[in-house]
Order: sequence, then structure tokens, then C-alpha cells
Amino acid sequence: MRVWAFIFACIYLNISGQHYTSTWHNIDNGLPQSSAKAIVKDKYGFIWISTENGLVRYDGSSFITFENFRVNNLHFGEFIGDPLLDSITVLNNFQENKIIIKNRFPRLASLTSGDKMTFSNGTDILYRIANNIITSDFHSDIQYFIQLKNSVYHFTEKNAIIYKEGKKEIKIALPFTNKDLNYIFVLNEHLFINDLKKRKTYSIYKGHLSVSDKPTLFNHPDTKIYWQQITNQTFIINHDNIYLLEGNEKDLRLKFLVNFEEIGNHSYCSMFYDKNFNKLYLGTLNNGLNVLQLSNFYVSKKEADFSNNVYFASLPFSQSTIIAEDGTEFGRNGIVNKHLFGSNDNYLMMYDNSGNILIRKRNSIIRFYKNSGYKKKDSIFVKKGLETFMKSGNLYGTTFTDLSGTQLYLHKKDMFAQPDFTYTFKSFVNVFFQYSDNEILTGNSDGLYSVMLGSNTITPLIKNIHVKSIIKTKDNLIWITTNKNGFYLFRNHKLIKMPNDCNNYLQSAHYILEDQKGYYWISSNNGMFKVPKKQLLHYAEDKKTPVFYYRFTKKDGFLTNEFNGSSEPNAYALENGDFVFPSMDGFVFFNPESVHSYYPERSKIYIERVKVGNAEPQYFHQLLELKNDYKTADVFIDIPYFSNLENLYIEAKISGKENTEWEKIAAGKELKYTISNLSPGEYTLSVRILISPDGKYEEKTIRFKIHPLFYQTLLFRVSASIIILIIIIIIVQLTTNFLRIKNKALKQIVHNKNSELKETSLHLEVVKNNLQKETEYQKKLVETISHDITTPIRFIAMLSQKLHESDDVELQKKYFDSIYKSSEQLYQFTLNLKEYTELYKAENIFEEKEYPINRILEIKNRLFCEIAKEKGTTITNLTEHIVYSQVNESILTAIIHNILDNAVKNTFEGNITLNITENPQKSTIIITDTGTGMSAEQIDIYMNLFRNPKQETPSFKGKGLGLHMVIHLVKKINAEMSFRQNQPKGTVVEITLNKN
Repeated sequence: MRVWAFIFACIYLNISGQHYTSTWHNIDNGLPQSSAKAIVKDKYGFIWISTENGLVRYDGSSFITFENFRVNNLHFGEFIGDPLLDSITVLNNFQENKIIIKNRFPRLASLTSGDKMTFSNGTDILYRIANNIITSDFHSDIQYFIQLKNSVYHFTEKNAIIYKEGKKEIKIALPFTNKDLNYIFVLNEHLFINDLKKRKTYSIYKGHLSVSDKPTLFNHPDTKIYWQQITNQTFIINHDNIYLLEGNEKDLRLKFLVNFEEIGNHSYCSMFYDKNFNKLYLGTLNNGLNVLQLSNFYVSKKEADFSNNVYFASLPFSQSTIIAEDGTEFGRNGIVNKHLFGSNDNYLMMYDNSGNILIRKRNSIIRFYKNSGYKKKDSIFVKKGLETFMKSGNLYGTTFTDLSGTQLYLHKKDMFAQPDFTYTFKSFVNVFFQYSDNEILTGNSDGLYSVMLGSNTITPLIKNIHVKSIIKTKDNLIWITTNKNGFYLFRNHKLIKMPNDCNNYLQSAHYILEDQKGYYWISSNNGMFKVPKKQLLHYAEDKKTPVFYYRFTKKDGFLTNEFNGSSEPNAYALENGDFVFPSMDGFVFFNPESVHSYYPERSKIYIERVKVGNAEPQYFHQLLELKNDYKTADVFIDIPYFSNLENLYIEAKISGKENTEWEKIAAGKELKYTISNLSPGEYTLSVRILISPDGKYEEKTIRFKIHPLFYQTLLFRVSASIIILIIIIIIVQLTTNFLRIKNKALKQIVHNKNSELKETSLHLEVVKNNLQKETEYQKKLVETISHDITTPIRFIAMLSQKLHESDDVELQKKYFDSIYKSSEQLYQFTLNLKEYTELYKAENIFEEKEYPINRILEIKNRLFCEIAKEKGTTITNLTEHIVYSQVNESILTAIIHNILDNAVKNTFEGNITLNITENPQKSTIIITDTGTGMSAEQIDIYMNLFRNPKQETPSFKGKGLGLHMVIHLVKKINAEMSFRQNQPKGTVVEITLNKN
């Protein structure tokens, strides 16, 4: 029984309050009537509001009113039922009708006795409690009851409560009156009753009572309780602080939501907290609906009248605070302390190496000493024209401006000493950054520059932009922000322009901070942006990669969308995890871990409504059918999204008979895609919605059909085409018959003449072809014979000359012998000249009987051996056995003759070998020499010539006559030929003959 020691153990958690922005909705901007009597969220994510003039569905952008029920009474009351079971029920006044909300649509349903809220029990009236609104009145002459899942609690008499479960009935005695119903709530079948006078809390479960006399917020005299059964939410309101009950019946915990001072200013009668979007909905009886966007952004500023809350310079001061140039120390909840810094310039602040704070005051620098608690200070006059002082790496920098330009002084130790480096620029120097030990970057009013220390080398990296800041994030990436030119990634001495947001607000980006989860937070002149770092880096590699920015605005808790920017670091990540950015109205504090970005849920995107022309919207399922006389059709995209609509990325396209590219759908009061000017046919509408910061889309498709007019149908077109075709055929047939009779005789004459001319033409063509072939054949024959006998005759001529010149009898005898053998072989060759006449006009490339290829090699060996011997070359036949072939012997003889001829011509003091290898399918003739050989380029030329699929007759004029002829003949007998270099020198020629 005594479970209270730990039930309320965590009830007074000291949780920091959230700021909020308030938005009112009433009859002027969406509601059909200025009452919001009950609020509930269905399983699909839509908010439903019960009003005195219909039911309203809210998706975060638009209100849809349902009032076209077949009832006369549209005054609706409390919601009952179970949203998780897709069953929400509401009755109208006097319990006349019942509406059930199911599958995102309300419809009229049959009313049963179990649905009623009020019953008559003889002379007594029983009233069901489904909630206890803040301003509710419970009368002593009415009996009330709470209906649970399987049981009922009856409040029927004073000082007693009756618990009923089936036939079981338990009477619980405790000091209780109907007025105490204002302070009850139910949690998981447990009934809690609070006695504010005695500061007690009673808990009843299944008829068993537990009592706690521990003072809590639940039984505080100034507490008001709002409980709604259908949402299972209980709110505690105490001194304008609104809490939400969390936990379970054994671990009651209160989550502080907001301090709302206006809670008592209006007749609030309904409450609902949407934890998914951190929003609190407050419904009133006569002022509409107030939506509080609870914010984790904290704006810290001076609250005094006429205070200037525009700060350009600040410094992190403690783990959770910053300090401004006037000495004001700010934390997330406001001013923490005020240090007496006096009046100084508000653009420059800096820590020196000792932790002292430096602030500029005209041409002097004021230094506040850390060891004095920043109470003691001194002033140092630097130089007339002092504009800025900065620090980067281990370098201090000061700039001085006059009419001639800007001088940048760099100091290694102390900015008040003699500068180590001095550089002059025509433009104003906003910031410098130490890139390496011997290089700095300067951001100027006209561009970005690279400066090499110790030299006068100043290299412009980009011109015509106004550089605002050079930022090195904790991942060691360098970013450049500009005024009206966006921001850049600086990598490998190159600037990579980052894409802008859809509204180009990032054209004036100020500063960048990186959080622990890899997101960049970027302040601008119009809002705060959050973007995944990896998307920017992917874009730097591939400009086609999309980048999705998430924008935070005043709706999320700022006082202004405009943030401040300066050349000095003006945004900080504090040690406690908070980020701080200066705005034009105070400093914005927030912890990036607690600020959420919201995206639509994958399963909660619906395309089911269409508005054709000016008609009322109607519902469809999967297939949308449009009549042929439609002008426009607005297809609505229903997404329960209760955050800034600018962060919705929705695109749509049409495919089918006509196609469109993806186009962005503008976020407004209604999310819709308009179909217009499409020809009849079947189409598919595809809609994709960004559902995560990683760039993941959810795509939905619907099919729609535009019906054609009767003359646009396929049947009409086919019928019309057939009729027109028949008419044309009839006209053509009649005309043809008339002309056929008239021209019949003339056609016969022309036919006869054509036949005679065709015969004459064919005869002349045959004669012409025969003459052309004969001429070509004779030409090739002469060229071939001339080529083949050139080498032997030249050799005989050479030996005859040597015989004439020699007086040595033995040598003369040797020459005579060579001349005789060569002449004999030449004679034998000329005896076979008849065979050459068959080389080119032979159609049969195979012999009837097989013959030995060895015979050809031996004959050619004898023909060229004396010629080769004269050059100191030996010809060796390595064939070990007889190989037969049926390839035309004359053609093969001519091929081997030319290849051996080329080998003898190009081999000196070397060897030429002849060989034949075979397998069941092929025989290969291999001729290898050790001569000068063919170059790789020559081999490629002849092999490409061989691979040419067109068997053109080669020209045998000029260089390469023999090989051109050989290639032609090898192709003629369907053989394969290859050349390769012999090692260490010479050429190997292989001719592969197919046996089949």
C-alpha cells in the first residue's frame, strides 16, 4: 500500500523551462468557429478539433472543415474512443448524432446506448466524465462516472466511490465530493484523487485504496488539473507553469513544458501536447485555438527600456556564459553579471595569451586583467588609424587605414611591439588566418589573398567578393563566408562555392559551428541553417549532389531572423555544450543536441484528395479519373507536418503520354500539384518527399486517367481513317480503270521496246565485264610473273658479271655451276607459267587429290639455295614427315615462293628454316629467317591489311608487291597468315591451312 515514497520521488525535477512562440487560429484564419472544445491526434498524425460548427482536421498547414453531415446539429463536444485503434467518436449536443473518425475521414454512424455520455436512471442523472477541463463545474445533484476499459468508477454519493467490474462491486469510503472531480485523473487504470485542503493524494486500483499525505504539485492549493481520457494526457498547471504527467502509476514524473503567463487570460477548455513536434495546443471556448511552439532556443538580452541589444563582439567567459564589450555577462536565461568595462567600441574583443580581455576604443586598446577579475585595466595608444586587431595561430595582427589603403601589421609575440611583417593592401582587411608557419590568408573587402611571410608575395585567390570570416571548424576544414556571395570551402588553395538555400538567404552567411553529430550550424541575415557536413563535402566533389538545408526562424523561438556577423569570431561553442550566436536582438543560446529538425514520417504521406476546377474537394483511391472538359485539377498532398513548411522538400512529375521533369512544390497553406493542359490518356503522378536530413526520399505514385471526347477516341480515329481510305481507294480505282484502257496498247509497245533494250544492255554489260576481268587478269599475271622471276634473273646476272671479272678457274667453275643450277630451276619455273594463269581467275581453290606440301618446299629450296648461298645464308628444311593438302597447289606455290623470296632478299650471313606442323584440323607452314626482319609497325600494317574484311584486288605497284599479292592469295584460299619478330632478329611467317 505504501508506494508513495517512490511514486513522487522525481516529481520536482528542476528542468529548465522552454521558450515558446504563440500562434492563434480562429474564424479569421482557418477555423469555422472560434471554439476548440476538444483536441486529439489520430493514428495517422492529423490533429482533430471539435467545434460548435463542425469537425476540423489540421495537418500543420491547412484546416479542413467537415460539416456536410446529414444532421442539423453541428455543435460537437468531447472526443471518446481509442486513436490507436483508428476509432475516434464524438457526439453533438443533446446526444442526437454520432460521428466516427476512421481512416482520416469522419462519417455519420449509428448511435447506440453505449455511446451516450448522459443517462437517466430513474430520478437520477448519470454523466460520463471523459476529461476535466480547467473551467469545468461538477454539480452535487448529478451522479458522475468514469468508464474504463473493463470497469467503471461511480461517484454516486458523498464520502464514497463505487468500483464496478462485471458483477463485482466494491465501495471505497473516503472524504469525497463532486467538487473534487476537478482534481482527478486516470493513468493506466489507476484513479488518482487529490485533496488540496489536506494535501493528500488518493490512488485507487481495482477498488483498492492507497493514500499519500506527502505534499506535491498534484495536491498544491494553487494547482489546476486538466485530464483527457482519449489522449491519456494529464496536465498540471501551477503559478502559470504547465507540466505534463509522464511515467507510470508507480513512478509519477512531471515534465515541465512552459511558463505561460496568459493561461488565465482566456477560457481555455482543452489541451493537447504533441511530443513529436514539441507543440502545445490550447483550445478556448470563444477565442479559437492557441498553438505554442515550445522552443529550445534561448534568447538572452537586456530587458531594460531603450536597451541596445545589438552586439557584434563577444567572448566566451565561463562554461556557460559569454561576455560583451560593455562587460555584460550573458547566460542562456539572461544577464548573469555586469562587469564595469565602461563605454568601448562594440566591434572588437579578444583574449591575449594571458587571458586578459582586449577591447578597442578608437586608436587605443583597453586591456582588462584576468588576475584582477577583469576589474583593473590599462589603456595603450597604438597608432592613429587603428581599425582592427586580431589573432590567428601564433600571430597577432593589427590593421591601420588611411587614404592610400590598409596596412596589415603581423606580430609574433605582442601586438604592441614592432611588427615582424608589414603588408599594404588597397582594400580593407577584414580578417587574417594563419594557414601555415609561412603563409597567411587575408579576407578583404575585394577578395581573398594568400600572403607568404618574409616576402612581398601577395597572391589573389579570388576577386570581387567581400570576405567576412575565415573559419576553421574542428574537423580542420576551412570555410570562407562572404557578404552577398555565399560561402566557400577552401581546399588545396582553391575555393569551392557551396550551393545556396532555395531562398538565397545564405548569400549573406555569417559564421559556422560544427556539432557533435556532424552538422554545421550557419547563421545568416535571415535565419539559422543546419546542414549535414557530409552533404557539403559530397557537393565539393560532385556538383550534382543535392544539399538540403534546414532553416530555423522566429517561429522556432528567435526574436528576429537577422543574425550578426563580423570579421572576428562571434559565435562560440561553450564548454557546457551550448552554442551562442549574436542576433540583432540579443544572443541566441541553444544546445544542438536538444534542437530537433523535423521531417515527415514515411508512412504518413497521403495523396487522396483532388479539387477539379472550382468544385469542392473529393476523395479518390489510387486511380483518379478526370472528365474531358476539366480545366485544372489540384491534387492535394496531405502530410501531418507541424513545423516550418519551408523545410519541406516536395517534388512531383508526370509520366505517361506526356512527361515532365521533377519540379518543386511550393510550401503554402495547401500542398498541391496542379494538373492542366494534358491531352487525354493514362498518366502516373509521382511525388517524392524528403524524409531525413541524409537526403532520403519517400516516393508516392497515383494513376490518373483523362477521358477523351468522342472524336479523340481511338475507335473514332480508326473509323474515320478507314472511311477516308475507302473513298481514296474508290477514286483511285476509277481513275486507274479509265487510264488502264487508254494506255494498254502504249504499255505493250513500251514493254516490247524495253525488253529489246534490256537484252542488248545485258549483253553489253557481260562483254564489258569480261573485257575488264581479262584486262585485270593480264595485268596481275604480268605483275606476278615479273615479281617472281626478278630475283633469279638478278642473281644470274650478278653471277655472270662476277664470272666475267674473275680469272680464277676454280671460282669461275663455281660461278658456272651456280648459273647452271639457277638457270635449270628458272627453266623449271617457266615451264609452270601456265599455272600462274590460273592464280586469279581460278574459282576452285581445292585440288581433287591430295599432294605433299613438302614437294613445294623442296622445289623452292633448290630454286633459292644458290642465291642464298651467295649471301652466306643457308636454307634448311626441318620438316620431318610428309604433310598433305588439297589447297590449290599453284596458289600455295606462289605464296611460298614470294615469302621465301623475301626471306632470301633480307637475310645476310644467316639462316632460313622451312618447317610444317599439323594437327587433325590444321596444317601450318612456318618460314623463319634471321635477316633484317620486319618492324612492329610493318607487321601491324600487313596484319591490318589481312584482317580487312573487304577482299579488294590490291595494287601491285611500288613497295610491298609480293606481300600484297601473298595476302590476297592467302585470303583467296581461306587460310590464316601471321607475322611476328624472330628473336634475336628476323621474321617468322606462319601460314595455316584448314584441312576441312
